Amino acid sequence: MMYALSTDVSHAKENADIYDAHLIEFDGFEDVTFFDPDIRHQSQQGAPGVIEYYGNLEWIAGRDHLCTTSMGWLLLSRRMVRVLEEVGPFRHRLIPTVIYAERIKHLVYSGYPRRRTWYPVTDPAMKNEDFVILQLLERTDCLDRERTLVKGAPFHQWDEELLGEDDAEPLVLRPPPGGFPPVFFVPELAFYCYTEEARQACEQAGLKGLWWHPQP
Repeated sequence: MMYALSTDVSHAKENADIYDAHLIEFDGFEDVTFFDPDIRHQSQQGAPGVIEYYGNLEWIAGRDHLCTTSMGWLLLSRRMVRVLEEVGPFRHRLIPTVIYAERIKHLVYSGYPRRRTWYPVTDPAMKNEDFVILQLLERTDCLDRERTLVKGAPFHQWDEELLGEDDAEPLVLRPPPGGFPPVFFVPELAFYCYTEEARQACEQAGLKGLWWHPQP
């Protein structure tokens, strides 16, 4: 069984903000993605070396997968990365982040367009640096384009380039030599895939905030 992964937002109250962290925008942020293995956005697109957010530090405490404003960046705890690395090797890059307490948002984020201010945050109680953005650095070309079906037709006949979660039924992947790494990037999929071993390891480690989506 393979899985997609999203954030469990059941901790959010009804009509409350479901996001654990909000991006502090920087020039050119709209064009930055850490999903593509081939792009180094810090060197090629001028993204900052540390990606900054503000959020509810009480919600974040004890969680391992965060729901952030819609840039599609995978924000995981360093603890979760270590758990995945223990399952098996996978080539990746970790982009450091810092999340500032929501109550000092007005000190770190202002102007028009709104950007990070000069204000230094030195109080460790006002920030969380336990999370990283995960970027996988290699492709696993394993999709069976004939046996993977979309609305009953083979994927190679489909008009779209990328499959989202649950678009395919079934999703058929061919195991690469040596087997699948715990988390991997399939060029035709709009999400990272996780193995059953990765899911079990995360659950056994007691990781929080993870919502696993079995892929049919």
